[in-house]
Amino acid sequence: MTFKGEVAKLLFYACRLFPIKKNKIVIDNYAGKGFGDNGKYIALELLKRNNKYDIVWVTKDLKSCFPKGIRVIPYISLKSIYEQATAKIWIDNLRKAYYIRKRKKQYYIMTWHGGIGPKKIEKEVEDILGKEYVSSAKHDSRMADLFLAESDFTYNKYRKFFWYSGEILKCGSPRQDVFFHDNKVIKQKILSSIGINNYNKKIFLYAPTFRDNMSENDLYIYKRQWKRILSVVSQKFGGAWIGFIRLHPNIAKLDKNRIFEEDYVYDVTNYPDMQELLVASDIVLTDYSSCVYDFGLTGKPGFMIAEDIELYKKQRDLCLDLNVIPFPIASSDEELVHIIENFDYDVYSKKIHDFYYNYCGLYSGGHASEIVCDRIDQIINENM
Repeated sequence: MTFKGEVAKLLFYACRLFPIKKNKIVIDNYAGKGFGDNGKYIALELLKRNNKYDIVWVTKDLKSCFPKGIRVIPYISLKSIYEQATAKIWIDNLRKAYYIRKRKKQYYIMTWHGGIGPKKIEKEVEDILGKEYVSSAKHDSRMADLFLAESDFTYNKYRKFFWYSGEILKCGSPRQDVFFHDNKVIKQKILSSIGINNYNKKIFLYAPTFRDNMSENDLYIYKRQWKRILSVVSQKFGGAWIGFIRLHPNIAKLDKNRIFEEDYVYDVTNYPDMQELLVASDIVLTDYSSCVYDFGLTGKPGFMIAEDIELYKKQRDLCLDLNVIPFPIASSDEELVHIIENFDYDVYSKKIHDFYYNYCGLYSGGHASEIVCDRIDQIINENM
């Protein structure tokens, strides 16, 4: 049974009558999604340390696989409300619901799902977010005890545009740790999950973001000339290629059959961990999503397509000058094909380096999860 609104609020306050369990950590990924994003990599590090923490994951996807040592609880249920009301630490990457109130001895780590990226967010676009969201966001920031930043870019974002004045830990992003470690088996796992046993296949991942006030009539913006794109990619980089499409959670329920029909393009929207998809991919294409900025850490080719950029600027606008973005930007499939044909690794690599280290001030180095878990150990041990 799930609960919403005032009922959930009353149940949450009722559960606050129970004592806080000092070793309990509750993690939520994007309002009930599966085992992924920053929370996943923090949880894996906690499990590796074997500190006997009670790790609880709230999710709508109860059939998803979780490692031993994590208790899985239905999202927005009496159980999840009780677990959150009695946990010592919360970890979340999305704004919490308005009815949730942190207790004095609880500690909230906000691991925002975005990162370096061109889109304006939060206070930058306050006028289009709606009063309900802004109120919830301000409330969430008041509850937060710690934000995690992977760069000067995101640190400044949090300080200026997240209605937040608390501590920001310059540790890197836990979800980026995977790019700095051995991850050879990830591609095999993903290909096997969609029934492909030829692990030599190369993956072209298309991961567009959402548009505000989007409807089914707007899906044309996501259609790509898959046959031509994969053909030129194969000619340029060699190998046999397949396509992946990963839609933003805000548009995951739209009719993907109207976006692609090719049997060599696979829908991976519901795959729980975007980072694993990025690790497995050989090329990533997006429009305005921050995912390609994580992918750039691999050194592999990343591209952007911005065919509706003028309309997008009117709706949400960009905070990055297109001239500093290191990823080649196309305005159409035709231009994308041309850019791929003329791609130069040396030029690309220099732009990537200059962008991350000179422009954005990157902190990531593969140890963010360890740093965050050191803080968690400290918080919990202080109260034992």
